Amino acid sequence: MYIRFLLFIALMIVATSFKPLVSSKPFAISDKYLNDIGIEDDPDVLYTEHFNDGTDKIFSRYPDIKNREGMSLDTSDTPPGSVTPAIKMTNNGTINDGGHLYKQFKPGFDSTIYLRYYVKYPSSSKGYIHHESVWIGGYSPGTSYPHPRAGICGLGDKRISIAYEPVNAPAMDTYLYWGDMKYGANSKCYGNDLVNGSPSAKKLEWDKWMCVELMIKMNNPVSAYNGELKVWQDGKEVGHWGPGFPNGYWDADSWINDPSKSPFQGFRWRTDPGLKINYLWIEFYDDTTPAGQSHHIKFANLVIAKKYIGPIKD
Repeated sequence: MYIRFLLFIALMIVATSFKPLVSSKPFAISDKYLNDIGIEDDPDVLYTEHFNDGTDKIFSRYPDIKNREGMSLDTSDTPPGSVTPAIKMTNNGTINDGGHLYKQFKPGFDSTIYLRYYVKYPSSSKGYIHHESVWIGGYSPGTSYPHPRAGICGLGDKRISIAYEPVNAPAMDTYLYWGDMKYGANSKCYGNDLVNGSPSAKKLEWDKWMCVELMIKMNNPVSAYNGELKVWQDGKEVGHWGPGFPNGYWDADSWINDPSKSPFQGFRWRTDPGLKINYLWIEFYDDTTPAGQSHHIKFANLVIAKKYIGPIKD
């Protein structure tokens, strides 16, 4: 009996000396890189933009630039934990409607990618926001300039556009274009929103840095509805949509999350294998600022990777 007791104690000591192999928290690439320093060298990272090498070099990475005169670098106001500058984009009411940086990736990404960035919305822009976020997606054929074709439905073999931005601020929601997108009012197709009714929905907090991360899983084969989209805000999951989850229903161009309804079908992001995720569009579009006024937005610490990135660790 005594020997059995000693054996039991020994087994308990051995068992408790090992950490569990499975964690409910996803592994984050940023966990390995304090303050994001060196994250660009990680084997799972595909692209980074730290805005830390001067405007001339920054602009050289983007073949299509709108209103470069309205862009500047800010080293005094950056996300918590960041050691690199932010880019500030400004507009001038009735003279210009903001600015953007657009980059094409060749040949593009064909499986699962993650996009993480930081954005700060100033309260002075309240009431004037139109499209202000980082868009990612694909065109077939690829282009060196943005070509969203707003209001046009279909285009299943031509276009994917994915963003998470203020929708009727301070609400945050998706803004999506893809071949199976739903019609809105007047038979027009403007970006579809998915977060409605999600128990994890988040709001915009003015004058505060926000960490946004998107996961896009492309549908393979192109006939399948097995594509996915997942959204995090400040490291907290906002929603995850894929084949068979979550439950809800379409109300025109808005997906309403409702556990009593049918499962989400999943995304058939494209019907053409040539259509891949092949562009990045850092966008500030404010077309309602009155004459004589100016608004702005700030972006920082952008990373595209093959795995979950997570917020900056400090």
